[in-house]
Amino acid sequence: MITAEQVGERYLAVHHRMFRAVNDEMSGCGLSLARTKVLLRLREQGPVRQNTLAADFGLSPHSITDIVDGLERLGLAERRPDATDRRAKLVAITEAGEACLDVANATRERALTRIFGALSEEDRETLLRLLDSLDEAARKLAAAPGGPVIPA
Repeated sequence: MITAEQVGERYLAVHHRMFRAVNDEMSGCGLSLARTKVLLRLREQGPVRQNTLAADFGLSPHSITDIVDGLERLGLAERRPDATDRRAKLVAITEAGEACLDVANATRERALTRIFGALSEEDRETLLRLLDSLDEAARKLAAAPGGPVIPA
């Protein structure tokens, strides 16, 4: 009999391998998955404070500072004054960040197509249904008193 723990361990191992493969592909074009997610958030919702970014992604202030510092060094994002609070800064995507984000998204899409394109349409539908079920179970665990905090 295959246990839930065995399936879970296998899932985590495959997830880790796929994450690394996609992240490595994207790093080749200059952006990690984490940096890409931050730029995408900035593109979609405009300039925002770092503490908001940290909360959105479930990251520590130190982690989001490292990501924003890296994006700023590459000229892909910039810190701007916040008109509502002189002490605060807003993080915004730059034109170079917009262009780089387009390349990163295309690279990510190609990598995911190479991985999931090997599955039949029926298998992709089944996998998506199973992932939705797993996501719901994880959300319930996170919502339970004393459960882990899992960002949406």
